[in-house]
Amino acid sequence: NALLALLNVGDEVIIPAPYWSPYPSMVRLASGNPVIIQSNLENDFKMTPDQLEAAITPKTKLLIINNPNNPSGVIYTEKELIAIGETLKKYPYIYVISDDVYEKLIWSEQSFHNLLSVCPDLRARIITINSVSKSHAMTGWRIGYAAADERIIEAMHLVQSQTTSCPCAISQYAAREALE
Repeated sequence: NALLALLNVGDEVIIPAPYWSPYPSMVRLASGNPVIIQSNLENDFKMTPDQLEAAITPKTKLLIINNPNNPSGVIYTEKELIAIGETLKKYPYIYVISDDVYEKLIWSEQSFHNLLSVCPDLRARIITINSVSKSHAMTGWRIGYAAADERIIEAMHLVQSQTTSCPCAISQYAAREALE
């Protein structure tokens, strides 16, 4: 919904690899162009601020950052996210989708941070997405949610209302109970 609400034909979306396999197709469905940033073992399979800077063009509209990452499981540190945020501050036209679906599934002592928690001044440009699928063992219930600036949520609502009805009521009540 965020991609359909924000992208215009030809807009570029930066996707750090490895990535959840549907991301590029979702970008193309919304008439955008995926720009893949390759990572490697030397940078722990994480995008660096220099790689981000090199990938940005005047057509860049959005960055998708998945933390903890699916499929690699790597977690960006607070320091790494702050550095990415500093790069994004130079480009006020770039939005961020912060895919935090795996935030509760960390199998180390490392703390979870997302871009919003370490760079709150970017709040108006960050769309945080999450679900109860992984965190509350509700994978078949299909309940996701987003938090963003009111303008973005309103645009996403327009897309949602015309493309999907809603999950069944029992799923909605169960998700509310799980989150509470």
